[in-house]
Amino acid sequence: MIKLFLLFIFIFVISCGYPDIDSVPNFNEIKLSPDELIDYCNSNYSDKKNIDECIKDYDINN
Repeated sequence: MIKLFLLFIFIFVISCGYPDIDSVPNFNEIKLSPDELIDYCNSNYSDKKNIDECIKDYDINN
């Protein structure tokens, strides 16, 4: 029982060293290459019209 408790305390102390989710950078201003942009739009949309709109919207915002 004591070994289990010590293991729990050890894991708890070790886990406190990991960064919080709040420290993840903001990816809103990322620049995509043309190939990455096509892959991104293809993965989110299946219709050709929506893919073209996705690419156009990205070009307007950047």
